[in-house]
Order: sequence, then structure tokens, then C-alpha cells
Amino acid sequence: MIISHLRAFIKFKGDSFLLPSQNPLSSSRFSLHATLLASLLHSNSFSNNGDRPLSRYQKVTNLDDAFNLFDEMTQRRPLPSVVHFTQLLNAVAKMNHFSSSLHFFKQMSVIGAPVNEYSISIAIKCCCQMSRTNDGFALLASCFRRAVVPNVFIFNTLLDGLVVENRIAEAERLFKKLIKQKICEPNVVTYSTMIKGLCKFGNNDIAIGFVRS
Repeated sequence: MIISHLRAFIKFKGDSFLLPSQNPLSSSRFSLHATLLASLLHSNSFSNNGDRPLSRYQKVTNLDDAFNLFDEMTQRRPLPSVVHFTQLLNAVAKMNHFSSSLHFFKQMSVIGAPVNEYSISIAIKCCCQMSRTNDGFALLASCFRRAVVPNVFIFNTLLDGLVVENRIAEAERLFKKLIKQKICEPNVVTYSTMIKGLCKFGNNDIAIGFVRS
């Protein structure tokens, strides 16, 4: 149902990030990994994992080490889990190397590495950080191509990207469709993003309505 709703309003903005199709049944293999990754993208910043010990994939501190580690990962058989790939993507993004994180993500799809909503979230975040929100929407399209249900973090990132690019009318349309078509349940970040955007363009009365709702 959610996938069919997405098809109704997502516009393809190019195919530079579209991924190969995947057997929908394979997405169930990632349910455990998705649980472990749920805290990776819970805010508008690339955050740490609290007080838990960092893995070697999270400890990367420079781009050369990241590329070396990624090359090593791609040579392993079987390939590392989606958790480890996502941790590396997040570590590179936290260093503000957004284009490199996107490069890793695209290479993952080429070699058939596992991808889920959290790795896609990071890739979309990188697009938006580089003012390439249209590419972020292309990645959103790839979610249902792989039977991955987008989460609220993905939509929050896209909304923020639209606001940053001064596309508040599009952000408002997207927000209304999320509500009307029940694509996902908005959270505090969703509303705060919309309020920020509305206030930015002087729509204070509408923003107050958001607060009261």
C-alpha cells in the first residue's frame, strides 16, 4: 500500500542514482540490521551512536583510510553486512565528504552489496547537503524499486533539503501528501522542519497553526 502511494507522487528526477532491482523477499533479511541501525539517522545531523563502542567502520577519521577500508570490504566473500557498510557511509558523511559517501553508495549497488532504508537515508542526506535534493528524490524512487519502505527520517531529510533550497511550496506539498496519503507518521523533526521553512518565508500564521496542531 505504501509503495503504491509513493508511485502516485514521486517524480523521477534523473537516473544517476537508481539501483538494480532486487527480489522483494530479500529485504526481510535486513530486518535485524535495520533495528541495529535505527539510531544512525534520528536527527538532522550525522550523529554518534551514544556510548556504545565504535566499530572499525565508525572509527575512520580520514578519506584515504575510508577508501582503503571500502576496497577491502568489496573484496570479501561473502560481502560484509549492511550494518558495516552503513557505518562506513555514515562515518564518511560525518567528515563532510558527502560526494565520497555517495560514491561508496553507488559502488555498493554495482557490486550487489546490501542496501536498506538507512544506507539510502545517508545517501539522500548527502545529496541534500550538497543542494542536490532532486537527486535525493531519485534515490527515494530507488526505495520502491528495491521494495524498501522509506522511513520518516528519509522524508524529513528531503523536506529539509527543499527548505534549504528555498523550495518551500514543494516542501508544503510533500508534507501534505505524507499526511493525506498516510505515507509515514510525521514526528517532531518533520513539524520543526516545516515550521522553520514557513517562518523563513514569513508565513508565521501557518507556522503557528503547525505548532497548535
